[in-house]
Amino acid sequence: MFEIDNLTLVLLVALLALALYARAQKTPLVHPLLLGKQAEPGPVRREGETAVYRAFATGHGTPLQVRPANTVKTVNDVVASKPGVERVILDTNLTDDGLAEITRLLPLGLRALFPTPGPIVTLLPPSPSTSLPLLLLSLSASPGRPLVVLPAPVFLTAALTSAAHTRPAVVVVHASIAEDVVEQIWEDCGADTGVLLVGDGARTLGALVDAARARGMRAHWWDDLWDAAGAPDTAEPEQAGYADTHSFFYSGSPESPVVVKLTHLNFTAGMAGLLSLFPADKRPSSAQKDVVASAVSLATPLGMTIALASVWSGAGLRLIGPAAATWPTDEDGDEGAAETAELEALVAANQLKPTILFLSAAHHAALLARLHAALLVTPLAALAVRHRLPDLRAGHVARGGLLDSLVFKKVRAGALGGLGEGVRAVIVVGDAPAPEALARSHVLLSLPLTRLHPSAFSAGPVFVSHFNDVQSPVVPDLFRRVAAAAAPSDEKTALAARAARVHCGPPASNIEVVLRAPSAGDAHHRGRIWVRGPTVGLRAGADEGDGWVDIGEDAEVQTNGTFVVG
Repeated sequence: MFEIDNLTLVLLVALLALALYARAQKTPLVHPLLLGKQAEPGPVRREGETAVYRAFATGHGTPLQVRPANTVKTVNDVVASKPGVERVILDTNLTDDGLAEITRLLPLGLRALFPTPGPIVTLLPPSPSTSLPLLLLSLSASPGRPLVVLPAPVFLTAALTSAAHTRPAVVVVHASIAEDVVEQIWEDCGADTGVLLVGDGARTLGALVDAARARGMRAHWWDDLWDAAGAPDTAEPEQAGYADTHSFFYSGSPESPVVVKLTHLNFTAGMAGLLSLFPADKRPSSAQKDVVASAVSLATPLGMTIALASVWSGAGLRLIGPAAATWPTDEDGDEGAAETAELEALVAANQLKPTILFLSAAHHAALLARLHAALLVTPLAALAVRHRLPDLRAGHVARGGLLDSLVFKKVRAGALGGLGEGVRAVIVVGDAPAPEALARSHVLLSLPLTRLHPSAFSAGPVFVSHFNDVQSPVVPDLFRRVAAAAAPSDEKTALAARAARVHCGPPASNIEVVLRAPSAGDAHHRGRIWVRGPTVGLRAGADEGDGWVDIGEDAEVQTNGTFVVG
């Protein structure tokens, strides 16, 4: 008979206990050493500025990535024809070969209706229902006809008379403001600039079109492009090169607008920088039937890059914005009401729910508010939260397990039509969320929260946090409706100070950052942000001979190479 002595039995029990303990411990999603040094400073530092910072994974002395794949040399290469593959792009069902045919015909129709080459001004509301023409124009941009993208009607006069580019050949405008726009075109450009109407399928503006034509202007509807492109004598347009100008983006104030010129190379590099924020197995793809939902307007360089990267990756694309074809205003409304309604629209239609979210801080706050309200009425919520917090301190968060199924899965499925349940990646674009919101997001969504800081001067991210970084400077109190409601004034001040300390991550994978006129005396050097790299465009009228561009914001760099903006 086989016998086990007492020492062997004790060792077996100890080994089993250690195995069970190790299994119960959660390993960090990313090794702490990788979060301890996220950016690489250059070996040389000039007087009056910090060292040049690059992402640690990129390092110095290596070329920066300029395209997501060797086959994507221009924006025109983003669309790859794949017969039979259908997806939803801006609320429209399109196959890949159908999209490729549309982008082939569009420049032919434009040249037939508006023969004079020149920039194409776009003035379209940032609505999901009106943004598809802008995306199609971007995908089919040809030499000699760069886009001039306006975020609001107040920039029209500046665009028509700007010295940053030649006089526009055509203005693509939504029907809701067409009458005023036609008058403005006539006043500033006469009959040299035409008009192309979007959003008037019933052709109710026939009188306006006839009046414009009587003045000698070329005026057409969007649908006229397809008939014109099919004419037998229409020749194929010239192919764009990577150094050709793709578009001009307007921002700032109408009185003194900032005009940024971006080439095809800027956008392909922007796509590479954007996709690099995802781990290889988390990137948008058709294989996972991903749908990307973005709250970043296509009238911004980053918003356009998100759309282009989604199309190239084979994912569906939806916009988070007002349902009506209107421009945003400064009117005050119920806090978070508009953002909540826009998120609800993502699940109201009979379409696939998004799996990857690019949210503004306001949309993220609206999502958390709904999830938090659902958590407060869910049984076992306190137990589930207490169980999750130690995992977060260990750098781990994941879906699955008994308590996640009993509590957090129900919370995600019961808020906003289950929007949070199918999501596998959330990226907050713009201002970094407060520490309390950051920690709450990790708990309620059971996902890391990526922070991305954009700039009007770059087609890609400027700063982006590590995809699996779940660090947070505060422990969330999920059973208070307002983070600092009951705190005394000194604690409120401390909370506000900590809120400003949430970083936006290190520089993106293909951009360089330097802070000029930095403060001295502590480890956190603060200064004006200057950037350089293949994603960075050229500001019209500015002398950027050395490649460095001032993006007009301040930041401080922390000891681990992450940047706090603002």
